[in-house]
Amino acid sequence: MKEEYKLYVFNSTHHALKAEQVLKDNGYQLMMVPIPTEITADCGTAIKLEVESEQEAYDLLIGAKVEVAGCYQVIKGGCEKRIIKLVVDK
Repeated sequence: MKEEYKLYVFNSTHHALKAEQVLKDNGYQLMMVPIPTEITADCGTAIKLEVESEQEAYDLLIGAKVEVAGCYQVIKGGCEKRIIKLVVDK
């Protein structure tokens, strides 16, 4: 079974919590998860979203003055896990 989702990572817990509130207020279903060891960030928490386009959520966060350290696509299938850093328009 293959699982795909986006991860937003932050450099502070403050920004992670603010991002959680902004996204929930805009109807996004999300989970706060630990940052995978393959990704480096100062905050240990990431936001997991199952969305087609990362750009819309990213734009909401930037509009709310949330500093996003990175956005990643995670693809898990069987024993394999791939993490791809996504480029979003700033």
